[in-house]
Amino acid sequence: MRENGLAKQEILKILEKKLEKDFSYSSGSILGSMCTEPLDFGVEIYLKYISKNLGDPGLFLGTAALEEELVSEIGELFNEKNIIGTFTTGGSEANLIAMRIAKKLKPDITRPEVVVPCSAHISFDKAADLLGIKLRKAKLNDNFELDLTHFESLLNKNTCGVVGIAGTTSLGLIDPIEEIGTLVEDKDIFFHIDAAFGGFILPFLKRLNFSIPKWDFSVDAVDSITADPHKMGLGIIPSGGFFLRDPSILQKTGFEIPYLAGGNFKHFHIVGTRSGGTVIAFWAILKSLGVNGFVQIVKRCMENTEYLTAQINDMKGIKLVTNPITNVVGITTENGESICKIDEELRKRNWMLGKFEEFNLIRVVVMPHVQKSHLQNFVEDLKKILKKL
Repeated sequence: MRENGLAKQEILKILEKKLEKDFSYSSGSILGSMCTEPLDFGVEIYLKYISKNLGDPGLFLGTAALEEELVSEIGELFNEKNIIGTFTTGGSEANLIAMRIAKKLKPDITRPEVVVPCSAHISFDKAADLLGIKLRKAKLNDNFELDLTHFESLLNKNTCGVVGIAGTTSLGLIDPIEEIGTLVEDKDIFFHIDAAFGGFILPFLKRLNFSIPKWDFSVDAVDSITADPHKMGLGIIPSGGFFLRDPSILQKTGFEIPYLAGGNFKHFHIVGTRSGGTVIAFWAILKSLGVNGFVQIVKRCMENTEYLTAQINDMKGIKLVTNPITNVVGITTENGESICKIDEELRKRNWMLGKFEEFNLIRVVVMPHVQKSHLQNFVEDLKKILKKL
């Protein structure tokens, strides 16, 4: 650390140099991220209220009340208004909260287990490691959908929770949530939905008359949902959300902090200090866009998804892993060879896709920052690579 500070302009110049290697969403090169550029209005609001700390809500009563209002509005979007919820650092923290609740509600189980699809996000592995829970991973069928028979076979007397995915990380698919609900409805097993990606796209796809199966609180057995504003919600990075049907669970499992300046309260969070600015910004984003604004954004994403899907179908040497349900396009080789060489060649050309070696696929997520012109350039490079290989 320097004895004397630098001038502002000098600092900005140094930062610009140091960060020039970073990719930007506006470049069009980032095709594999489930995050995107936050809405400008959200950024403006966030910067205005950046010092709000919901880790001590007694000091920020207006912000805390606004969070409750926002949770209620999201509850309506997820088909259950009378829920409780809270905003988190992201989907990983929200999923960790859900896993902790599943374990805490079953103190009699000495060796707790949670059943998840093998397509579940890595955050469940992290949570299992931290909480001393055994993950039982259900297989996928050849079409990458959940093998429900295998899922059911993993349920036993040690099962404290099960997880369904609404918008899988690899392919954006939706697990059979209703069917999982039927499996657990009489077993007193906590049922969590990871809709970190799907939460802020699936309700709007339904408005566009896409065939979307039930995945939210409209399924009676569903206890909680993860949904991330910083993905298709266009919120500030990072911001996630955890939403819970039964308010009494907070009293049963919440942490209590007696020493805060604002007074004593209970909460679910793993973290202490928690941004109020991200919550206020997302409230403003929802108010600014409304349902119709989100529908139009999702519509553009799906139009671009359909364009890319058609282009992939016309290429030799590669194929779609499955027909996209959401704005996620999985690509694999026609002959079953490793996709890694294609991914390496794409990266040499600065195309940043997600790679899933266990499924032998690369993934394009057609987020709001991805324009058709970006996809056209990507397609041209992909054709050149295939011709070369």
